[in-house]
This record gives sequence, C-alpha cells and structure tokens, in this order.
Amino acid sequence: MKSKTSVVTFLLPYKEKNSVPDVVKPQEKEIKLKKDGTPKCTVCNKKKGVSSEVMPIQIPDIKKILNYFEDNKKWECYLLFVFSCNMARRIGDTLSLTWKHIFYSDGEMREDLLPIAEDKTDKLASPHINSAVKKAITVYIENTKLNPADDEYANPIFIQTSGKYKGRVITADGYRKALKKAAEAVGIKYNIGTHSPRKTFGMISKLLHPNDPYCMELLRNIYNHTDSKTTEHYIGMTREMINKFYDDMGEFFEGYVTGDKIYNETGESPVVCLESHDLREIIKEAYKMGAANAENIDPVTHINALNEIMQMVDKLKK
Repeated sequence: MKSKTSVVTFLLPYKEKNSVPDVVKPQEKEIKLKKDGTPKCTVCNKKKGVSSEVMPIQIPDIKKILNYFEDNKKWECYLLFVFSCNMARRIGDTLSLTWKHIFYSDGEMREDLLPIAEDKTDKLASPHINSAVKKAITVYIENTKLNPADDEYANPIFIQTSGKYKGRVITADGYRKALKKAAEAVGIKYNIGTHSPRKTFGMISKLLHPNDPYCMELLRNIYNHTDSKTTEHYIGMTREMINKFYDDMGEFFEGYVTGDKIYNETGESPVVCLESHDLREIIKEAYKMGAANAENIDPVTHINALNEIMQMVDKLKK
C-alpha cells in the first residue's frame, strides 16, 4: 500500500527587509491510527534485490526534462524542477515553501530563501536564490497568471495548475510520477526520482569547480552531510570511480588476456594520498621554513625542518 505525502503550509508574520528573518520549522508528522486505536504501520514498497537508488541527471537530459514540462504546460513541475536542481533541497522541504520565502512584503525578490528548518535534520537552510531560479519564477508567473502577492504572499508556491486537483499543493509522489513520466518520454534509461535534481546540483558543482580544494567541504555543508565521503557517494562520484575500476579491468583483459600485449609487472611505488587543501598547507609551511633557514648552513637545522614537514604529511595522509 502506497503512503501519501501530506504537505503543510506555513503562514508567516509580516517582516520588514532589515528585520531578523523567521525560521520555518515543519510540524511534527501526525501518527495515523487504525480503527482499534493502534498505530498504523507504513508498508515499505522496496523490492528485495532491486536497487532503489536514483541517479543525478546527466547534463543533456536536464534540458530534455525541462523542455518536456514546458511543452506540456506542467508549470508547477517546471518550477519545482528548476528549484530542486538549483537549491539542492529535499522535496518535502521544497513543497512546504510559500511565496513569502521568495518575496519581501513590497514585492521585491529576496537574495536568499527565508530560512527553513529541514524536516529530516532539523538544521537551518537558507539557500541563495540564483538567476536561474529567478528566471523560472518569472516564467511560471507569466504562464499561470498567478499573483504571488495574494494573501500577503502566504500562499504555497507549488500548486497544481491543471487537472483534477487544480489549486492543491503538488505531492512528493505526484512530482515523482511526473519525473518518471518525463524521463520515459525523453528516453532516459537510468533511474531518477525526486532526489535526482538535488544530486544533480552536487554533480554539476563538482564539474564546475574541479580544482577548488574546498569544493567537497562546501557541498557537504550545503547538503548538511556528516562527512565528505557521504557527499561523494551521494552525487555519484563513488560510483564513477568504481566504474573506472571495472573499465580499467576490461581494457586490461582485452589487451593482455584475449589480446597480444605482454604485461611486465613492475614494483609498486609508494603513494601518499592527501587532500588538496592539506597539501597546500604543507607546501606553504615548507616555504616558510626554507625562507627562515636560507642563511643557515647547519645541516642539522635543515634535517629537523624536513622531519617536521614529514610529520605533517604523516598526520594528514589518508
């Protein structure tokens, strides 16, 4: 039996631009009871032996999905998809948003989302509203003729604009089905779901900042993950590295087993793995020591400095 996701709309008090922003915290989920008064158990629909992991959306496919929603005038899904890709929030937190999270009372658009407390982690999040989101909001308003200022911007953003449930807030399950339908229509073969746009944010951010030593730490912070390894797995990096091992084995097999190449085994050179920002600190410290001891001809001083650097490496190596 599938469970439906309920969406709570939050009405926020009037605030001036320079006042301290409100924090929106999702209400406690209602425990549903059976007729005999005992708690109703939620049935898990996950099938044994079938992976339910969803993938980030590949760059060419992002445009295909967005065009699908636009061509079919699914404007609530259009805006929700842009939000999810650019703000990296969980679907439940995103669906709880009202126009007051986006606009000040005078109609000016905010630079950052009004802070919300994440339903899953209870941590605060106030993502930046970038140009892509602002443009999508304009497109949405122009095509739906909705007025965000109604009811002093307190109305929910993601309401269904057509169909049987027109005027109601779209559910997480409804959005998931819309994504699945769009993926099938545009020929996407890999598994995607409501988490896919959120993962896509991290995947593309890593591609855009390949040499940034703080990239993974910043993404960890954005996702509110406990460690960077979790983030690497989440955005598909771990899977990508695993696939590379499989591909390397395939090339080796074709070249040296079924092919004519001769493999010459060589001794493995020692390798020290360091985070790029740790390596930067070690190089900076070595430079300082070198500059400080440039005039010193005592070899013991230089050996001691080298030992200090190696101790730093030992402490930081992975």
